[in-house]
Order: sequence, then structure tokens, then C-alpha cells
Amino acid sequence: MMAENPASLRPTRGDVYLVLALAAASMVFAVLYNTTGYWPFKGPLWLICLMSALVTVPLIWRRCYPSQMAWVQTTIFVTAQVLEIMEPGVTQIIVFMGVYSVGAWQSNRTAAFVSRLLLCVGIFVYLLVSTVMQFNAIGDMTVLQFAAASAVSFLINIAFFGGAWLFGNRAWSQRKLLNELRFANAEVRTQEHQLTRQALDLERVRIARELHDGIAHHITGVGIHAAAARRSLEKNPDKARESLKTIESSTRETVDELRALVYTLRDTDEAVTDEHSTKGNPGLGDIPALIDASRRSGQRIDVHTIGQPRPLTPITEMSIYRVIQESLTNCRRYAGSHAEVDVRLRYGSAELEVEISDSRSPGALPEEPHHDPEPSDDNATDTRVAKQTGLGLGIVGMRERMSAMGGSLEAGPKSRGGWLVRAQIPYPRNVADPEAADSEPDPEAAGARTAPPTSTESTAKA
Repeated sequence: MMAENPASLRPTRGDVYLVLALAAASMVFAVLYNTTGYWPFKGPLWLICLMSALVTVPLIWRRCYPSQMAWVQTTIFVTAQVLEIMEPGVTQIIVFMGVYSVGAWQSNRTAAFVSRLLLCVGIFVYLLVSTVMQFNAIGDMTVLQFAAASAVSFLINIAFFGGAWLFGNRAWSQRKLLNELRFANAEVRTQEHQLTRQALDLERVRIARELHDGIAHHITGVGIHAAAARRSLEKNPDKARESLKTIESSTRETVDELRALVYTLRDTDEAVTDEHSTKGNPGLGDIPALIDASRRSGQRIDVHTIGQPRPLTPITEMSIYRVIQESLTNCRRYAGSHAEVDVRLRYGSAELEVEISDSRSPGALPEEPHHDPEPSDDNATDTRVAKQTGLGLGIVGMRERMSAMGGSLEAGPKSRGGWLVRAQIPYPRNVADPEAADSEPDPEAAGARTAPPTSTESTAKA
């Protein structure tokens, strides 16, 4: 048995239209038969039309009460045929629909089989009795002609009711398959939501690991320098002052990293996972392995380092790594696996700038997807990313990560073709040049730097 949705068994507007159409067609045939005298009737025309309506109306309940409906139809049909007040054309199609509905909608398959079997047996018994009664009045027909005519009648009825039986079973099988597909789809969606929640939990665990690895050493250093400052406060004020200066620098860096990591712990509908989520925090030292993996997929990547590399905090290195990783993934998705990609790291006086740009290579396959040609603003850029479903921060996530670190990110098409991602992230205070550090704005006003540039600006700079 198949569980039925009660709403699907209620009479529909289509059932009413079907009943009206079949009843009207049967009445038209009754009028034509009566006018031409082709089929002899033993009742008035209004009674014949009434029988046409009565045998059709039960089809309205063919879904919720298929067997009862078919038996009512058959009883009206046989009775009217015996009394010769039923037109024989469209009414056979109506009875066909009744037998078909038993096979298509009867949830108890044993009851459906027995009901149709008894219906068919009853109808063929009626045909047999009618044939025997007509044998006494064969008129000018020979026995062979009468037998041939009776055989034709039997074969037509076998085709009618056999077809109704088979088509009804087929409709039931299709509905059963459709129902199973609905349940499977619902199960897949449930598992998808469950996996999304699990991935979100794993992402939070990963961020907690990053929080530990990126900040724990700062807190440990603060404790050590605080103890040293306490011991040397009276005997060696200069040393205590140096320790306090170190504590000040470390606590500022810790606050910056805490703000960046807590910001990424926001609630979101998209779980962020990647191939490095189960490993330690990635950094600049992991970029060569990332580049090699992308080259193995067919990309041609050139890496350029401009300026003197500087020591960075773990959270800064991880953020840069994530930007490069996501950009290379997008290059592979949109520019093709054979795209030419340039990765540039520029070490300035106050900030590190990272550029990832791609261009369509001659060896790229023509059917590979590519960038949207003319996104007009950041929303268009975000739409470009959303077109490709999958896991990853995307441009929005990269921009938010940079903003949380006090930096910025630009993304957009290049005027000469291809796509450009440019990220700028400031150095920690103890790494930046003194002149650049002095010229930096107050940390409380750093929010003004978090506003992302438009795609038009990035295109002009490209």
C-alpha cells in the first residue's frame, strides 16, 4: 500500500470539467442516435440524457472512492442498456474511465484486483446473456454471421476493459515512483541541512583552533613580560618600561586578532569548509603547495614577490592564504582549468598588497564557464560568485575577512579581459615602518577603512 496525501484525493476542478465534458458528449450522441434512428431507444430523449448524466457524475469521486464509483457506474450502465435507454458510444468510454480509476487510485491493491475482476466478469456475463437472447431473433443473419458479430463485440469489450486494467496499473506504478522520489528528495534536503549544520560546527571548531594558535602566544608573552616588569619596576625602570611597551604592543595585536576571528563566528547559512580545515592554520609558507596543486589542475601560475618580506602574525598570514586560495579556486571555475594566473605579493611600507589576476588562455576549452562580462557594481560581483554553488568564502567572505583585519579588498573585471582580486592588509604595529605607523589613523576610526571599494574602482585600477 502507498500512503496517500488526503489533499490529493479530493475532487478537483479538473474532475468537474471532465464530468461535464463527458456528460455533454454523451447527450449529444443520444440526440444524434435518436434523430437518425440508428440506435433504437425505448424511452423519451430526456430520460436517455438523464442516464448519460447519471453514469458520468460518479467520476467526480474517482480518486477518493474508486471502487464504489466504478460499481455505481456499471450498475447504471447495465440497467440502462437492458432497458434500452442508454446511448452506446460515449458511455463505454465513461465506464472505461471508471475501471481505469480503480487501478490508478485504489490504495488497497488486493481490493483493486478483486473489484476489477468482478466488474469485468459481471459485464461479460451480461454480454453473454445478451448474445443468447439475441440469438432467437437473428433474422436474416446466418449462424456464422451472428457468431462473427458476437466475436467482434466480445473482442472490443476485451480491448476496452483490458486496456483500462493495464493503464490503471501503469498509472499507479508511476504515482508510486513519483511518491518515492518525493520522499527521497525530502530526505536528501533533510540530510543537506544536517550536513550544513555539521559543517558549520566544524568551521567553528576550526576557528577556535585558529584563535588558540594565533593568540595564545601573545597572551603567554604578556604574562611573561608583566612578571618581568613587576620584578624590575623599582630596580630597573627602563627595563620595566620596555616590558610594558611590549605588553602594550602584544595586547593591541591580540585585540585585533580577536576582533577578526570573533567577526567570522557570525551566524550564516553557508558552512565554510575547505581541504585545510583539519590541519593547522595555513600561512605564507603553505602558499607554494597551494600553487603546485593548482598547477597540477592545468593552470599556469606565475608568482612574483615585490619588496622585502616581513614577519606577520599567524592570523594575517592565514587571511592572505585564504584570499589566494579562494581566488585560485574562482579562476579555475570561471576562467577555465587552463587559465593563465598571476599572483603578486607587494610588501609596502605600511601594508601588504596581494593581487591575483587571470586571463583566458588559448588552450582553454570553449565550453568552460567564464566571468560575467560587465558587472556594474559590487552586487553584480556577488551575483557572479553566487552563480557557482559550492563551499568557500567567495568574494563577500574575502572582503569581510579583510575588513575585519583593517584592510580592504577589490574584485572586478579587468579592462583588458580577465578578472582581478586585490587585497590590502596592514602590517602589525611592531612590523610597519615608524613613519607609516605614525601616519596611520586612530584605531577607533579604522571602521572608515572597512568600506569595500566598488567594482568600477577596481576596474579602473586594473
